Amino acid sequence: MTGVKETLPERNPQLSEQVAQQLTEAIHAGEMRQGERLPTEAELGERFGISRSVVREAISMLRNAGLVTSRRGSGSFVAEAPMVALKLPIPDKSFQSVVGLLELRRALEVEAARLAAHRRTPSQLRRIRNAMADIDEAVEAGHTGVEQDMAFHRAIAEASNNEHFIAVIDFYNRFLHHAITVTRTNEACRAQFMAQVVEEHEAILKAITQGDGEAAAHAAACHLDHARWRLTQAPDDLLKRVESQERDAPAN
Repeated sequence: MTGVKETLPERNPQLSEQVAQQLTEAIHAGEMRQGERLPTEAELGERFGISRSVVREAISMLRNAGLVTSRRGSGSFVAEAPMVALKLPIPDKSFQSVVGLLELRRALEVEAARLAAHRRTPSQLRRIRNAMADIDEAVEAGHTGVEQDMAFHRAIAEASNNEHFIAVIDFYNRFLHHAITVTRTNEACRAQFMAQVVEEHEAILKAITQGDGEAAAHAAACHLDHARWRLTQAPDDLLKRVESQERDAPAN
């Protein structure tokens, strides 16, 4: 961080959040390195022109976010493995939003499938198989299989054995339920579509089982590309059907 004094609106009721945000940006930009001691409360107060109580509140926010650690009698330090907070606007319920999330999934899940083919363990492969079987059971029971579908793709990400893939996928999974409900409800409208989805899942599983990374990536890409194409064939009232399903679904 530079030695130039920052200026912040003194009367802003969320002043501590602004300070926390500026310190967060400094950490993410590498201006404050892992393990480095933060300036003292007095120094930060002078830099930002704020009180020590506001500084303490801001540092508490960083600590809760996993960005800094505090040591009694020594001060606060940038965490050795600071967390990064991801931000994603809450998607609306339009077709455009569903397509946008499909594009995001393609960017991540194709490579996750490729890595899974090379790195999966026997137990991880069993979890992928079990997840696929769970989808079939849910559909046979008359359910959409949304949760099971999400679990299938999450199991593939886990088999990539790259913690960053898992973290990002776990992050955006909270936004995917509606989007996957739309795609699976659309696919349930035609037996041909449902058969295609089963074949696509089987192709991904087969490639991962055989350790063929290129085939796994191709199968994952085809699955998501076909899901997008199938949306172009959706009935006009699809979003209304999904809205009705979500409204009538029992609360967890």
